[in-house]
Amino acid sequence: MKKTLLATTAVGLFAAASANAMGPTVTVGGFADFQVGSQDQEGIYQNQTGSNTSNSRDLHTQTNTEVHIKIDGKTDSGLGYGAYIELEADVNGDDATNGNNNAERTYIYVESGFGRVEVGATGDAGDALRVDASSIARGTGGIAGDFYDYLDLNSGVGGVTTNYYILPGLPSAVGLRGEAAAFTITNRATANKISYYSPRIQGLQLGVSYTPDQDERGTSNGFSSDTGGACTAVAPAACTEVTGIENAWNIGLNYEGEFEGFGIEASAQAEWGNTEDSTNGTIVSATARDDLQAYAFGLKGSYAGFSLAGSYGIVDEFSNRAANNTEADYWTLGGAYEFGPFGTSVTYMASSIDKENGTNDAEFQNLVLGADYQVAPGLTPYVEVAFFETDNNIADTATTTDNEGTVVIVGTSLNF
Repeated sequence: MKKTLLATTAVGLFAAASANAMGPTVTVGGFADFQVGSQDQEGIYQNQTGSNTSNSRDLHTQTNTEVHIKIDGKTDSGLGYGAYIELEADVNGDDATNGNNNAERTYIYVESGFGRVEVGATGDAGDALRVDASSIARGTGGIAGDFYDYLDLNSGVGGVTTNYYILPGLPSAVGLRGEAAAFTITNRATANKISYYSPRIQGLQLGVSYTPDQDERGTSNGFSSDTGGACTAVAPAACTEVTGIENAWNIGLNYEGEFEGFGIEASAQAEWGNTEDSTNGTIVSATARDDLQAYAFGLKGSYAGFSLAGSYGIVDEFSNRAANNTEADYWTLGGAYEFGPFGTSVTYMASSIDKENGTNDAEFQNLVLGADYQVAPGLTPYVEVAFFETDNNIADTATTTDNEGTVVIVGTSLNF
């Protein structure tokens, strides 16, 4: 009841609408991207059973295609309204019906002089207002780009796995990367939520998102339960809800300004939420999860085609992870130059996860060079080279997951 009241109250701020003079307009856009990637890394290209992983080849190709549908309307009184639908248009292997043809984001919005409200499956407001080195990256996105598609960070034989924080952004937006072979944005990034964006006043804009349950995304097919599985001290992994977050709040503040040709942008983010218990309020086994609590700050400056940006983020009590992962932090730094249709950048990210016992901390570093050139409106070839390194501070044995290497990506994107 409280959640329903919150939603209706938010929309009610804009309920001074009269009948619209014309129906909403529909605009179709999107992008198509094709790339060839090559990786050279020291990690063992086998999984824990000794079989080769999908990253064992040196050369891979992939496509990424999306169709974006925008619906926009305005009433006679000036109330804006509409929706946004982001459809995945790629096929998975030979099977075009294998789950890839689906929506990634769907939301409804209303906006007026009081700001904008979005309801649906979309990203957090704080992440939309975020500033860091990836904000100026070229190619596929630098430290927030596609390099991780070609990595195998946990391929050591022997069952040792290590978590690494490999992308900039707070946990709700990027999740934890390097935990398994599936380096994909977590569903939590676009969980069903209510977001509010204030008008930009004197360069300042505020964004707030509320997510009742980060495990619920889209339709009722994505409903989550209180237990989520057979919860036992022997097999806590069976409790799917033990990793869930409910009543999550995400807040972002962004500032944009220009002073005698010098541009500046800054951001601050915070998010927090409650860890869902596994069985009627009791968390099973010693792998208790901590509540979500994280912060990040970013700054960007630009002048005459040159840009410099950086950020720092901290995840207190390493949210939603086993209790011995007590804290994670990361920082980014980057520079870029744009001249007409040509752009280039260098971005860097370093992160660490400090464990409670003071040993086996997990560290990650990544330096990415990128360049692109717009040969025609919307058509942009690019090249990107990433130099990465991981260190789990375990002695060099057959089970170590330390790794370092290079990823080279060449591709072309078409935005329409």
